[in-house]
Amino acid sequence: MSLKDRINEDLKTAMKARDKDRTSVLRMLLSELKYAQAAVNVHQDLPDDEVLRVVTTYHKRLVKSLDDYPEGERRQAIQGEIKIVDEYLPKKAGADEIAAVVDQVLAGTAERNFGLLMKEVMARLGQAGDGKTVSAVLKAKLAT
Repeated sequence: MSLKDRINEDLKTAMKARDKDRTSVLRMLLSELKYAQAAVNVHQDLPDDEVLRVVTTYHKRLVKSLDDYPEGERRQAIQGEIKIVDEYLPKKAGADEIAAVVDQVLAGTAERNFGLLMKEVMARLGQAGDGKTVSAVLKAKLAT
């Protein structure tokens, strides 16, 4: 089942359960997907990697907007939205897993250019790599 189909099925389930928050978030995700599809002028469904990119962009936008609200009801609502969207993102690699990949890359090359090493580590980790964590681990390993 594609990611978009999964979102559609979860929307139907949320509507039947009368879960207003989940229904709202999933409708917004589908709306974002329709905008992305219209932007590239495609009449068929977007491929899963594009759907994942749109979901990731929406997630980043939610996280960024979290800084705009002080503690309160709206901030908690956004945190709830982030938790729902997290369910559709691939699981991120842990610091230990990232450190192991960084060690492999450093052992395999004499290169010490941060940008090239970062690119190689992110290529090996794929969607599981969190850029901030990879950067921190790589900087720490290069400093030693």
